[in-house]
Amino acid sequence: MNKFLSRSTINFAVAVVSFLNLLGLALTGCIVKYVLPPGSGGIGRMLHGGDGQGRNIKELWSMTRHPWGDIHFHLSVVFVVLMIIHIALHWNWIQCYIKQTIGKASNK
Repeated sequence: MNKFLSRSTINFAVAVVSFLNLLGLALTGCIVKYVLPPGSGGIGRMLHGGDGQGRNIKELWSMTRHPWGDIHFHLSVVFVVLMIIHIALHWNWIQCYIKQTIGKASNK
């Protein structure tokens, strides 16, 4: 295997992409929950008048709540795929750890 596609390089790339993906999930989750909440509550109301009479934010960067939810969903699918890849890359370690843990438990 060439140096560009070494196991450690792939592990590092999966970790970096997973972290960035998780940041995107957190950001879109906060947008959907707090900035563009369903109904009339949330930060959108507070940003435009703390008396509760302010207007609601209907869009953020020309997107309503539903496109942001779609982005959040797709990021979550990518995250699940990345976690499956992560587990596959560490499968030998997982098996050794389980065998070692079971071995310690049976020796007690």
